[in-house]
Amino acid sequence: MLLVLGFYQPDAVAQITALQANNPWSFGVNGYYGGLFRYKSDLPPLSFTNTTGVEVYAHQHTLGDKPWQVLYRYPQIGFAFSYYHYGVPDELGEAFTLTTYLDNVLLQGRKNSLRLNLGTGLVYSTRYYIPEINEGNKAIGSPLAFVLRATLRYEFPLRRNTFLNVNLAFRHFSNGGLNKPNNGMNFPMVGLGARFQHREVMREPTPEEAPPAPDKSTHLNVRLGVGVKEVLLVDEKHPVYNLSVYGSRRISNASALLLGADGFYDTALREEFINVGLPVPDEDLDARMAGLTVGHELHLNRLSVVVQLGRYIYQPLGLFPDYYQRYGLKYNIYNRMSASVMLLAHTRTANVVEWGAGWQL
Repeated sequence: MLLVLGFYQPDAVAQITALQANNPWSFGVNGYYGGLFRYKSDLPPLSFTNTTGVEVYAHQHTLGDKPWQVLYRYPQIGFAFSYYHYGVPDELGEAFTLTTYLDNVLLQGRKNSLRLNLGTGLVYSTRYYIPEINEGNKAIGSPLAFVLRATLRYEFPLRRNTFLNVNLAFRHFSNGGLNKPNNGMNFPMVGLGARFQHREVMREPTPEEAPPAPDKSTHLNVRLGVGVKEVLLVDEKHPVYNLSVYGSRRISNASALLLGADGFYDTALREEFINVGLPVPDEDLDARMAGLTVGHELHLNRLSVVVQLGRYIYQPLGLFPDYYQRYGLKYNIYNRMSASVMLLAHTRTANVVEWGAGWQL
């Protein structure tokens, strides 16, 4: 028997260890073709480009020895290194990404499968905005930025250990307001690839036992966050501080609902007036703001994905839209302590990346 769904049996340790020793890895390569599409009038290099890319990756197959692996139907945990050439070398140059991801099956046939790959990581761009050198590149504001990835892949076997795939991929690059400009990069691609799997995946049959009931009590959470951002093309870094207090309640083993409040202290408000073309008031600016939030937390063992929608209830200067969004990752470090990285955005415009620490009371 395996340790499955939280049920532990001492006589299973040797079998689990043997299975983990044979936990197989897969290695593969994908080739991509796509294009960048202009979505702002001041981005002439992005009218359309012939973007090409190549990606090499490795991922490990999970065996169900942890409850969350069974809950998510044995996802594959992977790492990928990618290279992209945008087709506009003088303005946009090239990019290299290093990402991590989860790869889950959506539909499983006898031999073929439809899979969804979601992940995040970092991107390094060889060309970025420098006023004196590369003023036309208003899409990439810094050499280092964040990447979000999504790939829908249809896979079928060629031989016993070799698989071919066709896929649709989407990539988003952004520095989260850390540097200006930050219009970001969004590009869809089509791809072809091959994967080699050295060993067959061997899993113990899952016992027909009901999963443990989730703890449905309501918990109070506190998170402190800080980030830095630029507002103007020629600007310095401005800190933004955040205090979040919210309640969380599990509705299943995978999901929790969130309801709470945010407090902000934004030191870049004077530059925000200049950015929108308004005269800066002579009096001292009230840098405080507050909002109410509702959200969802998707639990993946110690890691969780957080999505929140907020509405400002105190914004005396009225510089931002009434609503904001927060997307991020939270990792439980020890007991009830966590670390997080969150992107705060106003509609499609990134405002600041918050680095935070949290406690569940």
